Amino acid sequence: MNSALDLHEEYPPPGEEDSIRQLTEIIKRGYERAYPAGASPALRGVHPKSHGCVRAHFVVDDGLPGALRHGVFREPRVYPAWVRFSSTSPRVQSDMKRDSRCMAIKLLDVQGEKVLDEEKSATTQDFLMANTDVFFARNVADYAELMSATSTGKPLSFFFSWCPPRLRLRELMNYLAVMRRPVKSPLLTRYWSQTPFRLGERAMKFSVVPRPCGAPPVEVEPGDDALKQAVARQLERGDWMFDFLVQLQTHPTRTPIEDPTIRWSEALSPFYKVATMVIPAQRLDPPGRAEFEENLSFSPWHALPAHRPLGGLNRARRAVYETISKLRHERNGARREEPTALPCVARARAAESAAGAAWMRVR
Repeated sequence: MNSALDLHEEYPPPGEEDSIRQLTEIIKRGYERAYPAGASPALRGVHPKSHGCVRAHFVVDDGLPGALRHGVFREPRVYPAWVRFSSTSPRVQSDMKRDSRCMAIKLLDVQGEKVLDEEKSATTQDFLMANTDVFFARNVADYAELMSATSTGKPLSFFFSWCPPRLRLRELMNYLAVMRRPVKSPLLTRYWSQTPFRLGERAMKFSVVPRPCGAPPVEVEPGDDALKQAVARQLERGDWMFDFLVQLQTHPTRTPIEDPTIRWSEALSPFYKVATMVIPAQRLDPPGRAEFEENLSFSPWHALPAHRPLGGLNRARRAVYETISKLRHERNGARREEPTALPCVARARAAESAAGAAWMRVR
């Protein structure tokens, strides 16, 4: 990268739009092979295996400094939310096999015009994260090359080959980091955005860190669905919390926007706590929850302009996520729309009131 780059600015490389079209087509073809017309149910193209979809409360901190008070963090308040824990593996893969574990947060009752033209009036804001802080492709062209190699059953050829000679060492280390990071419970795991986003006029990354409260962490026997069991048993015993942190860009090349393989050093850019997410005690499988979860769509582009996604990988995600989400809902004959409120509020009131004490502890 050029040292003359400005902070908080994007620099799309030449040819990126062609790479986005190529990547979208590769992923779309793979999805159509996995779920041909008439096949149902069609699962998510990424993160299909669920470890639970839970109600939560996103409590924005009071007294934040002005540099952090943008978008949903502009003022102290509580947002209702849905939180989905997942893996990138197929639904049938055992949780005992190491894989990328993910968290998606969907805030509700978020007022203000949104980024996507077809969802300007939506009242949601999504935050998507994985359990590693860096990605394994520098840009869209590289990611399209990796997905092409993966579709032929030769993903490692992206990282190294003899002819032509190639070694992408940092990308390989980032890729293998997923396998070196075992997860015993989604609730005990830290997650990162990996890619940058707007925070007002500045650029940020974000992360969530578990903060146990109430019942001690549960022990779960190994098994194919051990991670979902861990979430279910923990939330049967009491509330759970995560601290939501943001990290501001401080250097154009050492904390870059266009290369998510480079870790933003906390020595250069420390994290600041801006909110607490409270997950109240609840059942993981009430009637209708599985169908509701399957119809939800998560995208980094479900966002306020103050949190607009930045960088090439995020620009590609806009096209890819929209294409696969539309295709999935068409295959399933399901309506594609953003939720407006937590359903079954009357039945949930008792559980919601249990979070009241937790709110007081974090305010």
